[in-house]
Amino acid sequence: MDLFLIKTKLKNEFPIVETAFEPHPQKAAVLVMLYPKHNTTHVLMTQRALHLNSHGGEIGFPGGVYEEDEDKNLLATAIRETHEEIGVQVESSNVIAQLPIVNTRLGFEITPFVSIFSETLEFKPEEDEVEEILEIPFTSLLATQQRDVGFSPEQDMVMYWFKHHRIWGASAKILRKIQHLSVY
Repeated sequence: MDLFLIKTKLKNEFPIVETAFEPHPQKAAVLVMLYPKHNTTHVLMTQRALHLNSHGGEIGFPGGVYEEDEDKNLLATAIRETHEEIGVQVESSNVIAQLPIVNTRLGFEITPFVSIFSETLEFKPEEDEVEEILEIPFTSLLATQQRDVGFSPEQDMVMYWFKHHRIWGASAKILRKIQHLSVY
């Protein structure tokens, strides 16, 4: 998938809209990071540390819960959490899209942001939070989409695979939002 093409589509379809919101302990934000590596578009995902009580071992995007005393908005949350988790300082000018909110079964509202980089990134994972950095060829990942049989057909849930890692739930919903851009 061409980074320039996806950047244009994301900016047009999902512009960043700064809206007022009520702080709440279940508001969160993540950052989807796309970048070139070996002439292929990659997406960064992490495996959460296995010892974590909440979602330990699951695959997701860098991000976390809005902190009222630290973050002026949800974009600031995504940027702060990305820096804390993987050691990458993202400038807000590199964030080009805001995907629709994803609601989780545990009641969280996740706002996904998308950032596109022109070069390969270097990561310094925070060992207390991140078990493994996953640099995934994006098109190959999207090709693994299948219905998640852990949910009823009416829920229309999908999952993806990278090696032995199952990507499901909110992360799969976010990937699906981007994936539909490649069909037109």
